[in-house]
Amino acid sequence: MVTFTEIAKQVTERGLVTRPITRQGVRHIAETDPEWPVPADEWMKIGNAWAMPWDPIEKFFEGRETRGRGPDRQPRQRRDGAE
Repeated sequence: MVTFTEIAKQVTERGLVTRPITRQGVRHIAETDPEWPVPADEWMKIGNAWAMPWDPIEKFFEGRETRGRGPDRQPRQRRDGAE
């Protein structure tokens, strides 16, 4: 059983994500991705953390396509208008 914090640590260390992820990032994926392998009603409350089995989560991240904000469409502009 792993918590969101431990999931973030493991997927980052094992290179299952392209850049480091936080526990909040993992929680967001768990709440919004319909492919998340452990439904919320199967999460186990331990103290003030939620825990779930590692194996299906590891398989999920191994096969998951990277998503994100995507590349910038144009160079960033300074707020004061200076170049």
